Amino acid sequence: MSFDEIRGQERAIKILRQTMANNHLAQAYLFHGPDGVGKKKTAIAFAKALNCHTHSEDACGHCLSCRKISEGIHPDVTLLQQEKGEIKIGAIRDIINGMIYRPLEARKRVVIIDEADKCNLSASNAFLKTLEEPPVETVIILVSSNPDLLPQTVLSRCRRVSFRNIPVRIITEILVEKNGLAPSAAENAAYLADGSIGKAIALASTDVQQVRGDILEGLAGKEGAPGILFDLAERYSKDEGLFYDALYWFSTYFRDILILKSGGELALIINKDLHASLSEIGDKISVEGLLDILSFIQSIYKGQERNMNRQLALDVLGNKIMEAVA
Repeated sequence: MSFDEIRGQERAIKILRQTMANNHLAQAYLFHGPDGVGKKKTAIAFAKALNCHTHSEDACGHCLSCRKISEGIHPDVTLLQQEKGEIKIGAIRDIINGMIYRPLEARKRVVIIDEADKCNLSASNAFLKTLEEPPVETVIILVSSNPDLLPQTVLSRCRRVSFRNIPVRIITEILVEKNGLAPSAAENAAYLADGSIGKAIALASTDVQQVRGDILEGLAGKEGAPGILFDLAERYSKDEGLFYDALYWFSTYFRDILILKSGGELALIINKDLHASLSEIGDKISVEGLLDILSFIQSIYKGQERNMNRQLALDVLGNKIMEAVA
């Protein structure tokens, strides 16, 4: 992937192109912004551009260096990703030890630490020494959606490049062109995604849309609706991903209903395509009931930190909903 293939982040790309053109490279960068907007992809594209054999301010994508970086086998480009838990000092020490020598093939060694805010205190302190005295011909890129969690001593040694939410129009185009979605489905997912292409792709999946439809059916008060809600509680509590998908839709539905019931503009709601159905549900429930439900949903999120029983939480939520619309 090259800079030209990254959509919706023109300002960040412009900054990186200018630093290369003017030969004003920093030795450490912080790419920060919302989840799923292309920070990591841009970091990889930057590594390619810095080491491309044929282009000076972008990556060709075809030379040996670009191909090796794409395949994750370039000896001088390191991407540290921690899928679960914190980044510990051992992983950081491995990276630091690899910086001792000059690059084997690249003009610039590039080290990318994704979700750098997951570094524990020992790892951050170890890495701080490297940031204070960076190795020659090395560019370090920290990627974070929560930069405030990084120590100020680390932040102060990085050149910050901010990334923004991606406009709905661009997300819609990407979903149609790259993921083959119908324009209407792509636009709905884009509106729901809060400017994140990663979130839009997840929300557009068949499984997530099934959860969305099931919950709306349960809320709409059709025949058997109470049973539907409790059947869903049993089904969704067994799978962590489905459980959080269900909480997300419950939360956004009741948020939207509250906005509509309070006379808010349609542009403010998340589920724009369902505004008529949500308005009908809102006619059956008071503002106080909505606030109580939304407060309980937030308590479920917090309760998961204490391993709250998922089925019990959804059962109680179902009871609250049925009482509110009775």
